[in-house]
Amino acid sequence: MPGGSPTAYLLWSILATLFFCFHLFHLWSYDRYQCLKWNQSGRQPGAFKRFMSYTYLATLSCLVCFGVAFTFLKFQEGFVILPTGEMTPIPLEYYSSHNKKWVLPLLLVLSVGWACELVTHLEEFTFWLFLQNQGPTTRLWFESGEFRFWLWGTLFALIGMPLTTFISRKQLDSCFAWTLLVGSSASTATSLAFLYVLSRFPAFIQRVKDDSAAPAVVLRLVFFYQLNIGRIIYRFLFSIPLFVLSLDGVQGTHPINNSTFWPDFLLMIGGIGAFVSSAITLLIFFPRSLTQELGYTLIVVAKSPPTASIDLNRPPDAANPRPASPKDQVIPIFRARSEHHSSSSGHDASPEYELEDPSNATRPDSLEGNFRMQAWQPPEVETPSSESYIFDRRSRSLVRSRSEGHGSALHPYLRVFRSPIDISDVEALDNLPQR
Repeated sequence: MPGGSPTAYLLWSILATLFFCFHLFHLWSYDRYQCLKWNQSGRQPGAFKRFMSYTYLATLSCLVCFGVAFTFLKFQEGFVILPTGEMTPIPLEYYSSHNKKWVLPLLLVLSVGWACELVTHLEEFTFWLFLQNQGPTTRLWFESGEFRFWLWGTLFALIGMPLTTFISRKQLDSCFAWTLLVGSSASTATSLAFLYVLSRFPAFIQRVKDDSAAPAVVLRLVFFYQLNIGRIIYRFLFSIPLFVLSLDGVQGTHPINNSTFWPDFLLMIGGIGAFVSSAITLLIFFPRSLTQELGYTLIVVAKSPPTASIDLNRPPDAANPRPASPKDQVIPIFRARSEHHSSSSGHDASPEYELEDPSNATRPDSLEGNFRMQAWQPPEVETPSSESYIFDRRSRSLVRSRSEGHGSALHPYLRVFRSPIDISDVEALDNLPQR
C-alpha cells in the first residue's frame, strides 16, 4: 500500500510536464523532428532509431498522463483522520466509485510507460556492451548476441509490466505496490549491470583513440562516459527509494508507508532521480552538435617537422656530428657552375644542383661568402592504408580484407558514431562487397 500525499504526486506531475516540454524543444533543435518521421528526404537512419524515438516519447507521454491524472484524484479524495489522531491520505480501496474506476487504467498506463523506459535503458546497456566486446571479427549489431538479449528483454518488459498490474488488480493498493516493486527491481538490476560497462569505459576510449578514430568521435565518447556516470547515480536515486517503498507495501505492517514523512520523501527523491536520469538519456540518444549547427568545421592540424640551420662554410667537427638517422637529416645543397652550357641547346638553361662536401674549400667553382641556409627533408611517415570491410556471408559478419594486412580494428559504427540508437548505414548489406 504505497502511501504519499497529493503534494508528492504533484511534484511528479510538474517534473513530467516540464521534461516533456524540454523533450519537444530538444528534438526540434536536434533535427526539426526528422527522427520521428517515417519517410525522410535526407539521410535514412533506419527503423531502429525511429522505434527507439517512439519508445522514449511513449514513456514520457505515459508518465505525464499518469502523474497529472493521479495527482488530480489524490487531491479530490484528500485525507482521512485515523483513531490515533493522525491524518493520512485515503487508501485507493476507499476512493469514491467515480474516482476508483480510473485507478486501474492509470496503473496500466504507468506500467506501460515503465516498460518503455526499461526498453530504452536496456538498449543503451546492450549497445555499449556490444561495442566494448568487439574482437578480431567485426560483428553486426542486428546479428549480435547483445541485440538478441535486448530483444528478449524488451519482450519481457512490454509483457511483464502490464501483466503484473493486471494480475494483482483485485486489491488496488497491493496492485500499485506490486507494479512499483517489479519496475524498481528491473531498473535497479539494469543500473547494477551498467556499472560493469562504466568500469570498462576508460579502456574502451583509449582503444578507440589508439585505432585512430576521428577527434569528434573520441570527444563524444568521453562526453557520453561522463554523462553516464551522472545518469547511473540518478538512476539509483530513482529506483532504490521506490523499491523500499513498494517492498514495505507488499508485506509486513507497512511502517514506512504509514509514516507521515518517509512516503513523501522517498517519492520525491524517486521523482527527481527519474526525470534527471531521463534528461541525461535524452542528451545521449539525441546529442546536439553546436559546432555543426553554427556552421563550423573541426580541422586537425598536424605539427610540422622542425627545420635545421647550418653554416655551409663551417666544416663538420666532433661537436656537431652528422645525424645518425636519415629521416630527419639536413642535406647541404651547393650550386655548381655548368661546364657544358650552350646557348643553342634546346633544354632550359636552368641552374643545376648537386650534393657536395662542404669541407672541400679548394674547389675553384665552389660558392664563396659566409651565409646560412635552411634545408628541410620531410620525415618518412608511413601512411595508413584505407581499410575496407568485407561481408562474410557464412559467418554473417564484417571482416577486414586480407589484403589490408594489420590495419585498424576500429568498428565501422565508431567511425560515424553519433549515439547508441543512431545505427549507421553499414547495415545495408547489399552495398557491401562480397568475399
